[in-house]
Amino acid sequence: MSKNRFSHGLSSLFFRWVPSFMWYFLLVSALFLVVLIFSQVWMRYVFHLSLLWVEEVAVVPAFWLYMVGAAYASYERSHIKVDIMDIAVKSPRRRLIIRLIVSLITLGFAMLFIQWGYEFFTWDLEHNVQSYTLRFPIVYARCSIFFGAGILGGIYFWIETIDLARQLLWGKVPLFEKKKEV
Repeated sequence: MSKNRFSHGLSSLFFRWVPSFMWYFLLVSALFLVVLIFSQVWMRYVFHLSLLWVEEVAVVPAFWLYMVGAAYASYERSHIKVDIMDIAVKSPRRRLIIRLIVSLITLGFAMLFIQWGYEFFTWDLEHNVQSYTLRFPIVYARCSIFFGAGILGGIYFWIETIDLARQLLWGKVPLFEKKKEV
């Protein structure tokens, strides 16, 4: 009973709560970025003034938008891929084998991305790199590489790989069905 509760809790966490958080985080980041850029354009072309700090501040929501967006795409399984094998290979089992191989390769790259992001993150912490005008730590933006795309994206690439292995080896149904667009 407790194992079922645990797996239901994990399923709820990774397929409901975290994606909802990511979606709202993307929305807020995008809105904040739009407001910053709009205010810069408005000040520059209407009042002929320049806000020197806007470019530095805009880097933070932009980085987080891109990196959490990459993680959200890995959750949705809508990241960039070429599905020509689905057209060329007719056997569902062979397509599943190819998808698993591609997923393993992608997972390998995701693990490298986590390692690279972690090294980048720790380097930023050690060297205290700061922006030129406002002098705030750049790590606020660049840590999104490790935490957003690395950790969050890596989790969903792991889930996809495990899901494909379950389908191929044990004939299980997919853990996550992508919603069909109408």
